[in-house]
Amino acid sequence: MESSHDPASAWSSLGDRTAISLDAIEIRWVELQLRNPVRTSRGVHDRRPVILLRLIGTDPNGAVEGWGECAALADTTYDAEDATTSFATLEQILCPALLSVTGSAGRMPSLGEFAALRTDVAATSLAGAALEMAVADTHLRSEGTSFAELCSVGSDPVPVGAVVGECRDTTELVDRVDRLVDGGYQRIKMKIGRGWDVEPIAAVRRAHPGLFLQVDANEDYTESDIDHLAGFDRFELACLEQPFRREDLSGHAHLAHRMATPICLDESLHSVDMVVSALEMEACSVVCLKPARLGGIGPALEVIRVCSAASVPLWIGGMFETGFARAVNVVVGAVSGTLWPGDLSPAHSYLREDLTAQAAQAAGPLQVVPSRTPGMGPALDQAMVDRHTVNMVRLGSKPGSHFGDG
Repeated sequence: MESSHDPASAWSSLGDRTAISLDAIEIRWVELQLRNPVRTSRGVHDRRPVILLRLIGTDPNGAVEGWGECAALADTTYDAEDATTSFATLEQILCPALLSVTGSAGRMPSLGEFAALRTDVAATSLAGAALEMAVADTHLRSEGTSFAELCSVGSDPVPVGAVVGECRDTTELVDRVDRLVDGGYQRIKMKIGRGWDVEPIAAVRRAHPGLFLQVDANEDYTESDIDHLAGFDRFELACLEQPFRREDLSGHAHLAHRMATPICLDESLHSVDMVVSALEMEACSVVCLKPARLGGIGPALEVIRVCSAASVPLWIGGMFETGFARAVNVVVGAVSGTLWPGDLSPAHSYLREDLTAQAAQAAGPLQVVPSRTPGMGPALDQAMVDRHTVNMVRLGSKPGSHFGDG
């Protein structure tokens, strides 16, 4: 399939020429373990529940399937939608709607048509983004095309950064940063919070004066801390990420006018409109782009357009995805053309076991290039998925077809 040089247009038209009937949808709850617990000001995370979707259908050439992955975490630390909410929304609303629309039309909708299915569940962007990914993966596999090819993305490496959670002390912190820098990571993002900010930042900056260093507060401060936060300017940080509550755009704008350090927003940016509002209010001058939080690839491509037009730097944020969804974000990073390293290190660097077939063949933490495998990302290892599945429901295209497997 030939794709447009405009990724947004190519994305919207994906599926226009594909005739796919949908027989069933599997919704799976998979449990994975992180290699190291991630400590932030909001809590400690040591496991990663993953909600996976598998679309099962046929096209003119025979059987075809597609996968989608939900970014929702075990709790609502970062988003109002957790894994339990996403699973229920997919099972009760979104997947039945897709089966119904496909049955009525005689074909699965294109990506441009897919948006109409989500009007009643706009608040559950993570679930909708997962289903969008599965629909796109099915169309791409049917056409034998990769997401990278659809977006006219080449094979150049995409810059990669690393994330360091809060540590027991500054000695442990600097040791971890030393290892990451020696490994070639081009950016380090430190998690900070009340009681863990000035001293650890200073320790890392003393050890690495020229390091591309940014800090992430995960909403732990308030406007009463503005004078304290303004003192971070002396560390010459790339940016200070999400210091205040996500809804407090005015507070972020106030802080931005007090600091030389650029303010980056993450949790606040849950839609294209919010990105536009934040930029217009000068609440941030750097954008953390997480496609799933925005509702999927379509909105993410629009944010890339908005930021490019405004000359606002952005970087791709991570949600501890499997290698499948992480590969999707790598392509988005390549489309954006950003020079800011994103949270794009291979899944095997933070998950004890990944679910992609090629995970064990990865050459190293910094060998990150867009996947050329037909579909949204590299193939999932079905045996690995089965082994880590703790719950599954299967929705059939016939009325009343609903099977559970605890």
